[in-house]
Amino acid sequence: MPTIWNLTYLMLESVIHYRRAFAYLEMTDKNYTFCPNALEWEKVNDISSFLGCFYRATCAFSGTKYLTVNLYFPVVALIYVNLKQELVSEDGYRRLMASQMISKFEKYWSEFSLVLAIAVVLGPHYKLRLVKYFYTKNYGAESQECENVTKTLTKLFMEYSASTTSSSTVVQPQEDSDLEKDFLALDGVNADAQKTQLELYLDEPKYLDKNMTFYILSFWKGNEFRYPEVAAMARDILSIPISTIASESIFSIGGHVIDQYRSSLKPDIIEVDNEEVDVLTLDSISSCDIRSSFGK
Repeated sequence: MPTIWNLTYLMLESVIHYRRAFAYLEMTDKNYTFCPNALEWEKVNDISSFLGCFYRATCAFSGTKYLTVNLYFPVVALIYVNLKQELVSEDGYRRLMASQMISKFEKYWSEFSLVLAIAVVLGPHYKLRLVKYFYTKNYGAESQECENVTKTLTKLFMEYSASTTSSSTVVQPQEDSDLEKDFLALDGVNADAQKTQLELYLDEPKYLDKNMTFYILSFWKGNEFRYPEVAAMARDILSIPISTIASESIFSIGGHVIDQYRSSLKPDIIEVDNEEVDVLTLDSISSCDIRSSFGK
């Protein structure tokens, strides 16, 4: 179905599930002559696997009962990796499909906000490791893109740190005594070399407990006194929704397809329709202004 592409994926998944049933039907029913051969089954598996990453991404982004901003970068970066792999596929149909898709994909990939990558760093499971992994996978070990994420993250943290410091009461520290200076020198402690909250958070071992249900908001609520500035940054970034439309609207492009009747309209008729819409809009605005002027 050209306008509801997710049904194509779901039908392929159902067909693969009942593959043995089709083979049995071919052996028991002589009238059944439409069973795919081994090569066709292989193509079905490949196309289903290719469409699967898009289907899972769309379902993840359209969720309403969980955070979605921290899912964007790993899911979309994985799609980019899959598209690049399909460009060198032995199947000509998949190569053609991937080449047409990646030209559009790279346009949006090059313009996406680095805040969406920073959202992944704020997850204790991944931090900077996942960002570095995908950028290395897509651009090589010396990619400038990963460096841009690190610089943007540091700059954003410094802004939050400055705003937190300015809003709180600053107590001027007393000058260290000679005994304290000797102790600090002996212990190798230098006040200027103290790490920031962001550096301390990134240097901590990543969260590895996969058996427990993990909620990223609960993690930052429990660590807001430990890393108050990073927690404030996480509170604002993790509240960004990736999508505000239902998954049905994403999957179906039927409403965006112009049928034969609408596409046959002449330019002058379309212009008249647009003028009528403008007039109706102006009338409604004028009536609202009049009613508000008289307090009705």
